[in-house]
Amino acid sequence: MRRKGDMFKDFTVGDVAPFLPEEGEQAATTAALQTRERLAMVEEQLKSQFTSIAAYAQISQHAVETARAESRADLDREKATILSLLERLREEVLAAGPRASSERAAHEQSDGTTTDAGAINVSALARIALLEDRFERLSEQFTQVLKSQEALADSIAFMFEHQMRNSGWIPNCADATS
Repeated sequence: MRRKGDMFKDFTVGDVAPFLPEEGEQAATTAALQTRERLAMVEEQLKSQFTSIAAYAQISQHAVETARAESRADLDREKATILSLLERLREEVLAAGPRASSERAAHEQSDGTTTDAGAINVSALARIALLEDRFERLSEQFTQVLKSQEALADSIAFMFEHQMRNSGWIPNCADATS
């Protein structure tokens, strides 16, 4: 059994602490809690902004890849169309070539004058050659446009990664594409 004297602790002068903290200490504690809450809110906002930026970067990467694929498909379609038109024109000129020379021979025999069908044939071949040269220049220009678009996309990606790295979103050892 316990004695009644042992039930209560005797406090010395150094052990006595106030039950409620002083006003200055309460104000500091309140300010620290408010700062902690604000810091937590800022951290959540930064996380959501980073998530948004990463999502936008992914969307823009997909958009760049889609634009590249569409431009390549357009270029291929245009090349195929121009080539088929050139082949059709060449076939028409070659088919008209022997007929034009036989007509010229007939004109020479009947009335003694000659028509300029050979000149027409040469003119058509010159136009075909001109069209082929233009097509080659157009193809080179399309290739240059694709290269410049790829260079632009690469520079935008580099600038975006540089900005994210400088803002502290990406550690220096990490890559923005992963």
